[in-house]
Amino acid sequence: MGRGRWIAAGVAGALSTLPLFIGNRIVRKPAPVVEEPERLPAYWMDTIPELPRFRPLDENINVDVAVVGGGFTGLAIGYYLKRFDPSLRVAVLEAQRFGSGSSSRNSGGAPNYFRGHGQTEEAQRGYDLLRQFCIDNGLDVELEEQAPMITLHRHQDTATDPFLTGDALRSELNSPYYDAAVSGISNRLHPGKLIAGLIEANRQAGVELYEHSPIVQVQPGKPVWLHTAANRVIAGQVALATNAYTPGMGFAADRMFALHHRVIVTRPLTDDEWDASRLEQFPYRLEHGTFYTHTTRRTADRRLFFRHLLGHRAYERTDWTFTADDIAYGQESLLRRYPWAEGIPIDYEWHGVTARTRDRWPVAGQIDEGVSIAAGFNGNGVMATHYFGHILAHQMLGKSHQDMGMLSPASEHPAVPPELARSIGMQAWLALERKRDG
Repeated sequence: MGRGRWIAAGVAGALSTLPLFIGNRIVRKPAPVVEEPERLPAYWMDTIPELPRFRPLDENINVDVAVVGGGFTGLAIGYYLKRFDPSLRVAVLEAQRFGSGSSSRNSGGAPNYFRGHGQTEEAQRGYDLLRQFCIDNGLDVELEEQAPMITLHRHQDTATDPFLTGDALRSELNSPYYDAAVSGISNRLHPGKLIAGLIEANRQAGVELYEHSPIVQVQPGKPVWLHTAANRVIAGQVALATNAYTPGMGFAADRMFALHHRVIVTRPLTDDEWDASRLEQFPYRLEHGTFYTHTTRRTADRRLFFRHLLGHRAYERTDWTFTADDIAYGQESLLRRYPWAEGIPIDYEWHGVTARTRDRWPVAGQIDEGVSIAAGFNGNGVMATHYFGHILAHQMLGKSHQDMGMLSPASEHPAVPPELARSIGMQAWLALERKRDG
């Protein structure tokens, strides 16, 4: 949202959202960085062989480079650092299980473009690199290339060159909710299989991998000191690949904000349900809006995957406990769009959090002495995380890269409003989104 929209939303919704400040969505002061409860496995992690487990950091270590965050970004950075210079001692530290955060809690879209910035030569190079990584490492990530995708609009006047509108769309889609659809293509993959491949590639390259090792303090300098609850890491350089968790670590808090989502995946659909879903004809669906808050897709075993917006937490807190209201809103949101789904049991349900920037571009590059960052992928990170990890590894090693200019540190991004205005504005915007949803 632009600054004017932030202010307008804040003024319009301040009174209506005041009760939320005494609920669990607003806190009075930033919470300390602590280890979250074990994340329940998402569908993508439950449909692959069990991943190897790695020991927590239980000693003090000295390394050339420490990477904080064990998702798509961190594992890409670790892999390319070690591949470019095998003599380096590289460690990747993850607060929970590798890949258990946003990397396994997304819809698996891997487009060859950057959201909000369209298709470019740089984006195509990024996609080609990811694809080649999978080939080189013998990975079957269920990649579907140039797969059909539609962007759905509630109102025709927001759609450019729709291919279906009005009653024709509602009949074809079997949904009373939308009024226009714009066709497109994208690429999709199985996020869990990509995580598994990245872990194995790092292991074979000789990267040290530590799970259940949350970093509670970062001290920039030469060297950089990282602290867990009981141990420390001394590193020549550090890369923060912590996405929505970055502000909570004290970095880029005025440049990024977090949005929370809930995802449900049903049991496999019966033949009649599958026919009613139209997921054979329209397998991947985005919903037009400020942050493309709803996503629908099919899975390989004919399940319905549906993601909806939950909200925002003050001080960019990353935890969320589902309430009865959250679950009811999600069910109502699903059935408004797809009444045929009523009564279908849900096999999987999980929370996800995405880091957003006002210019929809990742925060990447050196952010402090000895500390670099790659975060804020705006919910579109499967390809982007890999490519930015590749570019950042070049920069950290002093190597040239034809797309080095894509790195944009925090200072080059527009600031988000201060905490109070941000929280009021976000709560007002969310209230308006729910009202429009109905």
